Parts: sequence; structure tokens; C-alpha cells
Amino acid sequence: MIHDKNLKLQINDLLKNYGVTFSEREIECAINLYSLNINFNMTSNSSLKYKDSILCSYINNQVDQTTAINFLISTIQNILVTKEHLEWIENNNHRLIIWLINRLSNYYNFTISIYGIKNLYKTFLYNLDRINISIDEKILFLQNCASEWNFRKLPDSEIKWIDQKKASQIEWAWLYLAKHNLQINCFNHFSNNDEKYESILACLDNLSYSLPETKELILLKMKKTWSQKKFRDSGKAKKPYHLPLTQETQAQLEELVKLKNMNKSKVLEAIIMKEFNELKLK
Repeated sequence: MIHDKNLKLQINDLLKNYGVTFSEREIECAINLYSLNINFNMTSNSSLKYKDSILCSYINNQVDQTTAINFLISTIQNILVTKEHLEWIENNNHRLIIWLINRLSNYYNFTISIYGIKNLYKTFLYNLDRINISIDEKILFLQNCASEWNFRKLPDSEIKWIDQKKASQIEWAWLYLAKHNLQINCFNHFSNNDEKYESILACLDNLSYSLPETKELILLKMKKTWSQKKFRDSGKAKKPYHLPLTQETQAQLEELVKLKNMNKSKVLEAIIMKEFNELKLK
């Protein structure tokens, strides 16, 4: 979801004497704090202007407006992690943010709510902000994630066989992960193949929480399956072809197999190739 950055928020008129200003993030936090999203049937896709007006109406209807505003400011400050703790997160790094969302969900057994459309970074922040843990614990969680990410993500050597520019392989890999229950809760809102590629890598990064031998086996099997598919699609793969043979011919073929120490297919291929080449030379 993208809001107009130039939108003048009414809430900031109420806060002008308190030395703070609110943005989209603070308004969303306040909406959740007072359960206004439930009372007014709002979703993350409701306009920011509407949410702003509902929040202002709520504050204006309080008996003691000053106390209400002071409570709101102090509570928000004790819920929202400041930007300095978020600077390491690249908000367009699809792979990293999927990993963070999954980490948040698994670590706290927390159900993720999708925020807006095709915006994973806002989804992560929205859920981090609304999870019911102290701000100190949120900061510790982020610090642990920052140090953990570099050794949890798969090294390039293990994923270089996946070609980011090959759409057919990206689609195959995504379906393979789904078939083998290896997809994670990564909110499959893809704007393009690059994001799908990063989502695939995020699913594979998640294997780092498995036993090393399990991870290696899964990666090896996936890579081998892709190699087999490529070979089949190339037209070079041998297809079964059955020929009806008399008993006498069948016995002769069996004898040739023993004499040449080759399997039946190789014997037949050699005979056919020899005949074909001789006819071509005539």
C-alpha cells in the first residue's frame, strides 16, 4: 500500500504543542492500540486519511484530551522501535524480509497479518509493531536477526544453479517447493520474476534450521531433479520403444547381448546406426 506522502494529517494538529509528529506507522499503531480497526471495520487497505480522521475523532471525544494525548504519545513510544534499529534492513530485499517475517512468526508463534498489497516491508513493520512484547525484546529480536541473517542465508555456491533470468526454471522451482511442502509463509505477492526468485531463496534459506544433512539432501535432490528435467526437455532422453520380435529374433538378440557384453538397447542402437550409415554412403 502506498499513501500520499504529502497528505496533511489531522492528528498532527492535535500534537503540535507536544513536540511530536505522527506518520502512517504511528497512526496504524494507535488504531490497533484502541481497537479502532475492529470498531470501525477498517483494514490495512483503508485509506490513511480515513484512519487519521477516526483517530482524531476518538481523541477529541475523550473527556480529558490532554491526558489522552500524553497517554497516546508515551504508549506509542514504548511500542515502536526507532529507525536506528531498522536501518540494517533493506526494505526492497524481498529475500531478507520474507525471512524476517517467518522468523517473527515462528519465534513468537505469532499469526502474521498482511499489510497492504505487495509490500512485505510494511507487513513486517506492521506485525513487529503490533506484537505484544516489550520494546526491549523487540530490539533484542532485531539485533539477533541482524547477526543471524548472514550465516542463515544460503551461500551463493549452493544456489548459483538457479538462474534468476530463466523464468521457466523459476516457475519450476516454485512449484517444486510447493509440491514438497518447502514453501514458507512468505506471502506470495509477486510483482515480477525477480521477487519470485528471492522468495524461492528465502524458502531455501529456511532449510538452515534443519539438520545439516537434511538440508544438503533436500538441496541435492532438488538440483538433481532439475537436471533430469532439463535433460528430458532437451529431447536427448531415451524414450521406451517396444518392438514385437519373433522368438527366434529375440533369442538371437539375447545371444548378441552376451557376445558384445552390451544391453539390448545398445545392441539395437549399434545395428541400426551401422545400417543407417551404410545406406547413407550408397
